[in-house]
This record gives sequence, structure tokens and C-alpha cells, in this order.
Amino acid sequence: MKCFVDTSAFFALEDTDDHNHSEARRIQHSFTEERPDFYTTHHVLDECVTLIGSRLGPARAVRFANDTLSSRLIRMIRSDEELERAALALYGKYGDARMSFTDCLGFAAMRALDIRLAFAFDRHFERAGFERMRSRE
Repeated sequence: MKCFVDTSAFFALEDTDDHNHSEARRIQHSFTEERPDFYTTHHVLDECVTLIGSRLGPARAVRFANDTLSSRLIRMIRSDEELERAALALYGKYGDARMSFTDCLGFAAMRALDIRLAFAFDRHFERAGFERMRSRE
């Protein structure tokens, strides 16, 4: 099983005050039963570092980035021109100002790697035709 990890999930795990924190922890604990292959993009990493840095401090953001980059569980997808053009096509197709280019890069990467499942709290993933991971409680 493959699973894409979005900024919303990473941040919910990092910030105990995030309204999705408890649900994110329950989902994370469910990985002990079935451990998927995790993927994310370097654009998500960029978004996370910026968000964590602004809300929880730069030191937390640097720790998060170092942990993510050295993780043996998370595969980092780096975009190339082909992926970026596919993401731009999706961005234009959806025409939703609330859907970010980073989201569309994730969608394009998921399609390219045949990933159907997202660990995300962002409902745009469902709109794009993907399934969001949920806890079993």
C-alpha cells in the first residue's frame, strides 16, 4: 500500500493544539498494523517548514525538516518539469483559489505513482479523486 502525506497531516502531528492532532495520532498508530510506503513532495516539505516555523518556531521547523529528510519511511518526491506541467494543468482544471499549486503537485505525483490514499485533512484530496486515510475509531 502507498500513502501520500500532506502538510495538513504533518502539521497536525507536530502541533498538539491543532484541531486534527488527536485524529492524526490515531491514524499514525494504525500504521503499526499495516505500514504503507509513505510519499511526500519537497513542496510539501517547504510548506511544512514555513508553517511550523511561523507557528511553532524555526527550531521546530528545522528539526522537522531534518527528521523528514533523513527518514527511511518517507520517500521524497522531487518535481521535474513534466510533473510541474501536469500540476499546472490540474491547477487550471480545478480553478479553485483555495487549492494550492502544492496540492496540485501532490495530486500529479500521486497519479504518476498510482497512489490512491492520502494522509491528509485537506478535503481537496477527495475532490481530486483520492481517498483520505481515517482512523478506525
